[in-house]
Amino acid sequence: MNESITLGQIEKLINGMPDYPREINEISRIIRSDVSVIERTAQYILNNKVFYDVFSNFNPDLSESLDKTAKLTEVVSRLDPTSLRNILFTCSVISLQTNDVSKMFVKKIVMSSYICRDIIEKVNFYRKSGHNAENFFLYALFHDIGELFTAIHFPKEVAGEIYKDKDHTDLSNINNITAHNEIGYMLAKKWRLPSIFSYICLNHNKLEYRKFTADFIYIINSIAVSDAVALELLDFEIPYTNTWDVGHSIYKIGLREEDIYTEAGVIGQAEKKIAKILTLFNLN
Repeated sequence: MNESITLGQIEKLINGMPDYPREINEISRIIRSDVSVIERTAQYILNNKVFYDVFSNFNPDLSESLDKTAKLTEVVSRLDPTSLRNILFTCSVISLQTNDVSKMFVKKIVMSSYICRDIIEKVNFYRKSGHNAENFFLYALFHDIGELFTAIHFPKEVAGEIYKDKDHTDLSNINNITAHNEIGYMLAKKWRLPSIFSYICLNHNKLEYRKFTADFIYIINSIAVSDAVALELLDFEIPYTNTWDVGHSIYKIGLREEDIYTEAGVIGQAEKKIAKILTLFNLN
């Protein structure tokens, strides 16, 4: 970690971060069965501008409704619990951005999460496997919150690292500012996310560590592929090392490179789908 940014500073800043993900996590646990939670969720959305703007994008008639609370309650009740949870969690991450640099990281994170879900659905189709694609969506959504934290609190330092080459945006040197894996771990703990999330935050760059279970290696390789695809779509530099490239992780999750980089485009026509998603979340 950069000597000028002390652990004490980091801990203080983490303690000052909003609790959006923790609040959504608590709501999502009981939303399946309790009608009052649906009403409470609608009120929560109404009271948080980022959430309300996104739900207005998904439901254009919401902004014209005279009774917005009733309309939101109706909208929330129509969504299946998984879709509602994913939208709320995505909004919670978007709510954290405070500057253009952090918005760029939020954009990459949201792209990666939707891409990761699509990749797992493709694996399930080709390999007849039973992975929970929605879980992988959330794994990808939270894996780089340490990077987002750094972009929120140290935007000038981050910009200095990622724009060193004016012709290329390269996110691979952000650890020159802070250790984003450790910060992600600390944030996941603060937000009381399930332990798998803090473990992913801490270890998602260790793609071949022998002490990991096969299931965990599969998760982090899936995230590595979705991140690489997101960077490709953003026209950013994709990190390569002497021991890893995108093709290696694609192979590890049971696909071929031509399954990802198809003749029709990246993962078929994911670009069009991602563009629509970014518009709905006000990230385009």
